[in-house]
Amino acid sequence: MAKKELKKVFNLNSYEWWRNHRRVVTFGLFLSIFAFYLGNPFHKEGKVKDTCAKLNSSFQITGDEAMKKLNLKEIKNYNNRELANYYCERYLGIK
Repeated sequence: MAKKELKKVFNLNSYEWWRNHRRVVTFGLFLSIFAFYLGNPFHKEGKVKDTCAKLNSSFQITGDEAMKKLNLKEIKNYNNRELANYYCERYLGIK
């Protein structure tokens, strides 16, 4: 008798629900995974463009911050701001 009460309280007999909704749930999962797959590169590109815009517009961020956000390595005898600017110009296709 205790098992029947537990099934009612916790709704352990969920096969019936799954049988009725499996197509919708499966399609929703597939759609969300596909959206994440498509959106991830656009998110990364937007992040780079945002960092480059902040770097070039009235010094909102420093060269060190830009290097960190863009995952660039420091090179001796070069200013970090110049390196980040060069990367942004080449990434965005500015000559």
